[in-house]
Amino acid sequence: MPPTRLPAAASVPLHEQLTLAAWVIRAPTVVDTPLRPGRPGLPATDGGRAAARRAARRRKVPVRPESLRRLVPQALVVAFLAGGTTAFVACDKAVTLDVDGTPRTVHTFADDVDELLADQGVTITAHDTVTPALGSSLANGDKIFVRARR
Repeated sequence: MPPTRLPAAASVPLHEQLTLAAWVIRAPTVVDTPLRPGRPGLPATDGGRAAARRAARRRKVPVRPESLRRLVPQALVVAFLAGGTTAFVACDKAVTLDVDGTPRTVHTFADDVDELLADQGVTITAHDTVTPALGSSLANGDKIFVRARR
């Protein structure tokens, strides 16, 4: 579009000069898009409603890779927490420890009687009696009796 020249300032009043200058600066753009018949203002499309539905289906984006990058670490954290909780529950044992007639229930992760007595601070001498024997494995609900000889 060639530049529009304003008329000479002497022949046009000042208020019209400002109006013409504003029109030249903000000249509207004309779009050469054919309009849809029966619906003024909307561009024409090929195929009607079926084409619009196909275009809407094409616009749907499947799972984005960046959302998968966020999902994998979160899934790993959940898996480790679930695994740790399961291991904690599976390895915890509630054992009754009776030392010289004083029973108490103890929660422990010890695998055998020696570890349990060491964790609880019970010292065993050669003359003490321990039932079950030292080195026996522990299970949930076991009862350990320690009798000191004096």
